[in-house]
Order: sequence, then structure tokens, then C-alpha cells
Amino acid sequence: MDHLTLEISFRFRQLNKMQVLTLCRELEDVSYAENPADEDNLKPRSFEALVALTAANLDAINMFYVRQGLNVNHCDIFVSVKAVDTTSFALPPIVNQMLKHIDCPLSFSIRT
Repeated sequence: MDHLTLEISFRFRQLNKMQVLTLCRELEDVSYAENPADEDNLKPRSFEALVALTAANLDAINMFYVRQGLNVNHCDIFVSVKAVDTTSFALPPIVNQMLKHIDCPLSFSIRT
């Protein structure tokens, strides 16, 4: 059986430019991408940011979420799994720890 590779991040969606810059200043290894505004300006420009979900980042993620007054519907725990010959896997305890602070959805991506 191949070794299972999990990448677990906390994802902030629909951040404005100031929020994404603040997040980058407060935490290391933040990656982000811009979501452009739609043509009708019904959905304004926003940013999506990923932060590695680690014990060291847990409190900082929670503090950023609370201070910015973010909507839980604009956040999730993003689990990226490299496809291997297995039918099941368990998530590490850090996922449950984060869910105790911010009860947000889980999203999964299976990579080949």
C-alpha cells in the first residue's frame, strides 16, 4: 500500500485586500489567490487564503477569525489527499481541535 499524503489547511474565502494582507502579516506560509469581480459587479473582488492547519497556527487562526468578524460560511477546513490504493483514512486530531474553536465545514480534494 502506498503512503497516504494529507495536506490540511484552514481556508478563508471572501476576504478583502486588507484582511488578506493582515493575515499574511500575522501568520507565516499563507497562500492566497484573487477572485475577480464579476462583470455585473454583483460579486465584488475578493481573496481566498489557505493557512496550514498546525498546532502552532491554531490560536492565530482563531484570533484572526474572531477579530475580523468573519462568517463561518466563508471558511472551511480544506483536506487535500493524494490518491492511493486505500478506501478509508482518518483525519489527524488537529482537525477536531479546530472544529472545537470554529465549527466550519470540511472540504476534500482528491489529487491523482
